[in-house]
Amino acid sequence: MSKTIFFFVKVFSEKSHAEEFLKGSLYSNRLVFFRKLEDTAQANRGDKHEAVVGWYQPNQITLTLNGRELKDLAAPVSLQMNQHNNLNVFCIYAAHSGSFEKITVENIFDFRDHLKIPPNCLALGKHAVVVTQAKSFIDRVVSAVKDKNYGLKAGLVEYYDPSLFSGSFSEDEAVFRKRSEFEHQREYRFSFDTGGSVQNSVSFR
Repeated sequence: MSKTIFFFVKVFSEKSHAEEFLKGSLYSNRLVFFRKLEDTAQANRGDKHEAVVGWYQPNQITLTLNGRELKDLAAPVSLQMNQHNNLNVFCIYAAHSGSFEKITVENIFDFRDHLKIPPNCLALGKHAVVVTQAKSFIDRVVSAVKDKNYGLKAGLVEYYDPSLFSGSFSEDEAVFRKRSEFEHQREYRFSFDTGGSVQNSVSFR
C-alpha cells in the first residue's frame, strides 16, 4: 500500500544547521559515517547495520570456513557491501498515512496520534524545521541533483524485525531497509551517487 506524505520534519542538534537548511542548503553525510557513528542514545543516528544486503537468523544459515562448518551461532549474520559506503544520504522524518487507508469518525483520533512526532525523535536535537510542501521539496531536491549530474534514489525507509526476519535485500533496497528499533524515525531518505567522487559530505543550495 502506498503512503501519502503530509509533511516532513528535519531535526537538528545545532541551530545554525537549521538556519542553513532554511536557506536551501541540504547537507548529507556518506553512509559510512552512520555505520561508524557511535551514539550515546539507542536508535539515534548511528547504525552499524546500515544497508545490509543479507540478514540471516543463526538457525537458518550455515557457515563454512576453511572446510569447517560453524554451528550454534550466537546472533544473526549480516552482510554489507563496501560500495554502499560511498553513497551520500540525507534523512528526514516523514509524517505519512501509514496503515490508514481511509479516515473515518471511528479512527480520526488514532490518525491524529499517528501523525504526532514520537518523543524518541527528540534525541536527534533541539531544533526542527517543518516542510509543509512535501512534493515540492522532493521536486527541488531532484532538480538540484540533476544539475550536479549525480545519481539519485529516494523513498520511505521500510523496517524489519531483526529477531524474526531472515533473508536478503537487493543492492538498491538495502539502502532503504533498517531494523525496527529505528521505526519511530519514519524516515524518508535521499541516496546520492556522486559517480565515483568520494565525498564526505554533499551540500545542495
